[in-house]
Amino acid sequence: MKTIILLFVLVMLSNITTEAQNLPKAPKGKAAKGPTDKLQQRLSEFAPVKIKADLSSLSNKQIILIQKLCDAGRLADEIFWRQTSPDAISVREELKTSKIPRAKELYKYVLLNYGPYDRIFDEERFYGKGPLRKPVVSNFYPQDMTKDEFEKYVAANPGEKEQLESPYTVVARDGDKFKAIPFNTYYPEVHALANKLEECAGYTDDPDFKHYLTLRAKAIKTDNYFESDMDWMTMKNNPIEIVIGPIENYEDGLFNYKTAYEAIVCVRDNEATKELEYFTELIDNFEFKLPYDRKYIRESAGGLSNIIAIMNVVYFGGDCQKSVKTIATSLPNDPEVIKAKGAKKLIFKNMMEAKFDLIVKPIAERLLDPSLLPFVDKSAFTSFVVLHEVSHTLGRNYVYGNDNLSVRKAMKELYSAIEETKADIVGMYNHKHLLDMNSKPREAVKKSMVTYIAGLYRSIRFGADAHGTANLIQLNFLKENGIIIKSSTGKIIINEEKFFEKVKELARIVLTIEATGDYAAAENLIKKYGHLNKDLNDDINSLNGIPRDLDTSYDF
Repeated sequence: MKTIILLFVLVMLSNITTEAQNLPKAPKGKAAKGPTDKLQQRLSEFAPVKIKADLSSLSNKQIILIQKLCDAGRLADEIFWRQTSPDAISVREELKTSKIPRAKELYKYVLLNYGPYDRIFDEERFYGKGPLRKPVVSNFYPQDMTKDEFEKYVAANPGEKEQLESPYTVVARDGDKFKAIPFNTYYPEVHALANKLEECAGYTDDPDFKHYLTLRAKAIKTDNYFESDMDWMTMKNNPIEIVIGPIENYEDGLFNYKTAYEAIVCVRDNEATKELEYFTELIDNFEFKLPYDRKYIRESAGGLSNIIAIMNVVYFGGDCQKSVKTIATSLPNDPEVIKAKGAKKLIFKNMMEAKFDLIVKPIAERLLDPSLLPFVDKSAFTSFVVLHEVSHTLGRNYVYGNDNLSVRKAMKELYSAIEETKADIVGMYNHKHLLDMNSKPREAVKKSMVTYIAGLYRSIRFGADAHGTANLIQLNFLKENGIIIKSSTGKIIINEEKFFEKVKELARIVLTIEATGDYAAAENLIKKYGHLNKDLNDDINSLNGIPRDLDTSYDF
């Protein structure tokens, strides 16, 4: 968040040279119980939580399989450490055994951030020698490479474009040229990870899961994920699930081209899944009712080929574990797979419930008018997250009139923020359809509305990542249009009468940006609304003492 004012403290430690060692500051306002030291304060922004999953229904062989899948996950986690910044691992290892003052606390904060850059507080460097802010290239491109330089080189060498822009290559300098190095060559852990997945295949009696693990191992060895992604979409009822490999593009701040490694091991909650499976029957209905020019509406958004599953997390590693933890996914990201098979929406119940109890509910109690507090609801939080993930499937994957240009490519580095805005606001808009279809009672829709507003304030505290920017866009738009209002007591009230009218308007704007591939319009939307103004900054400061996210450990 560019507008958060941070006071930097340069800490000189005896055996290191630093360009930036910015330890966290204490919160503004009244003196409060708890940490007053900056490093302690920022550590306290993450609530320690043991994430537990009930595995009592699984066999001993399945428990061993889960342990081995977690072993595979730790290899994926180590690859992510290599991707996040050039010195992330060296800083981690230095602090792990260091005797310098406060090394233990610094080491813990490096683990939370996967490197020496503070992901919530403007990606400032808080330890060691290096750039004052996390490079937008992460560790996918040469550190001194510019966006303009890359684009000019690709334009002059079109035969190299596919490999240089591939989600599965690292770009390096080769004299006055650039070269693309496949992930399977660049990262030493890749083949150990693939071998571990092949080993895991021998511990399942489920032939479909065995086949998938074998295909995923092959994909990781070859950087060709289409076959395994297609196969993954055929599995609907497996009790154990794994998401593993290079998947999300958030870490590439330059173009959003490159994918980061992550690992999610989880188990299905059958009872909770049955409660929300009916959303899959409505996906095409939601697509047909999207509030923009009818010519952009697709014949199908995948309908029943989409899968919704409520899961409990056993292990997170890599991209989904960094700083702010993932609570749900809609995968695969490949638009060709989505076109053929739809997408699988995994909702992480135990992670989400921890965030609701420790973060969403306390934020609501601090900010909302007392009349709204009875409508802050855990099940409403879950259903909104499900509709958020469903809405990733809605709208166009390719720019209208150009089936060779994906929306992701057209939006470049702006894609993640725009796509997260779309998923949120269209997900909220679809609550109106549920109400109109009598699929959801009015009181439940109001609970979703109120819980959604509290959730927006949760996410603007993430910093300038895609989700934080997306929530700033929504908050500023809804405030500008008189939907979110401060009462005479300074508490938030909602203009319920016009709520869905303005939600629909923002949904139309974002859906149209994606359908037309209008990069300039996306840039203007983010410039106008994706910023932290004084009013919102005051709201954030008023939330001191409420965690921003979780410091998770995994106990099964």
